[in-house]
Amino acid sequence: MAGSLTAAAGAVALPAFSPDVAAAAPYNGNTLVSMFLRGGCDGLSLFPPVGHPAYFDARPAVAVPAEAALPLSGPGADGDFGWHPGATKLSALFDAGRVAVVPAAGSPDHSRSHFDCQDGIDKGVPDNRLSRHDGWIGRFLASTSSGDHPLRAFSAGSGLAPAMRGYPGISASSVDQLGLSTWGEDPEWVMDMLASGYTADAAGADLAGWAGTTLGALGELAPLVAAGGDLPDGWPTSSTGRLFFTLARLLEEGFPVQAATLDVGGWDHHDQMGDATDVNGRTRRQIAMLDEAVGAFMARMDAAGLGERVTLVAMTEFGRRVAENSSGGADHGHAAPMLVVGGGVVPGVHGGYPGVSPDDLDRGDLAVTVDQRTVLSELLAKRLGAGDLAAVFPGFDTAPAGFLGVAS
Repeated sequence: MAGSLTAAAGAVALPAFSPDVAAAAPYNGNTLVSMFLRGGCDGLSLFPPVGHPAYFDARPAVAVPAEAALPLSGPGADGDFGWHPGATKLSALFDAGRVAVVPAAGSPDHSRSHFDCQDGIDKGVPDNRLSRHDGWIGRFLASTSSGDHPLRAFSAGSGLAPAMRGYPGISASSVDQLGLSTWGEDPEWVMDMLASGYTADAAGADLAGWAGTTLGALGELAPLVAAGGDLPDGWPTSSTGRLFFTLARLLEEGFPVQAATLDVGGWDHHDQMGDATDVNGRTRRQIAMLDEAVGAFMARMDAAGLGERVTLVAMTEFGRRVAENSSGGADHGHAAPMLVVGGGVVPGVHGGYPGVSPDDLDRGDLAVTVDQRTVLSELLAKRLGAGDLAAVFPGFDTAPAGFLGVAS
């Protein structure tokens, strides 16, 4: 169980979060949330090209009907695209000028392998992934590390996200997991014992420093943990919704989370995708689950005055093939939409669209017009102030795509 902790007095000085601590890190007040839709999200369902007749020819059973798609009425609306009918909150955010869509983003890895493509994207070197063991977020954080707060990097989930490898981030699936497990003992007594056991004399200066930082973070988190992590009325109860709530609580309590990650599985739809107009259809349920969680998170950030400080990017390892298969699904493809939601976006549809007619396809797949690293590098530069993008994405030309405003 997680104890309700206070900053106990012990032999190790426990650092507290303060503006001085935050200023020691290269933190400009903005937060980048990287969400990976693992399994190969079918972007042709999430953001269907309803203005392209070839789309309906290729998908007679699983295409989103033009009359059912949610039309685009905000910036970039031209009749070419719509939203899946389960994406009501994303559609509303787009119409309000809060979403940028890159409809044909992807990786140069065209292997259609979940493992290879996810690994290459997480590492930021899809064309040379075996040469690296760290992640693109981890490299950014490590290259700009200076007196960092322990919660500068946070993975919402059961372990540190692969993209954060190379940097000592913190992970948790719920608010109560941010506290110290005391197994029924008095929390303050446990903190005192740990603090006294990790003095420089007993453990060495380096270990004492890490212990002090860890115990200090636990002390800072204690009020948040004590308040509990119960979901408010109306909040999505899916696992994704719960992860977003944990992240939201950290941000609204003022912790300087500069980079956060969140994984959403369940997108490998080889069969039985279902009718887009059926609320019980498999793909519709999956998209609605994602939509509700993202909508609740962004609404909470707006209510906390953080709507222009938090930027969410959603990506997947690959999209699905344009043509449906004989099992009512779609097999592994190539390009898929990337979504950028929240602070700093230049709203609309960006990056060009290759089309879905047979002559436009790349081996039967939607062709990639924008490398995912172009989007990620612009996010790092314009939202988090990254300077040396070559160190984050080695060997890649990180010229900006121009769909983000300048970080404030």
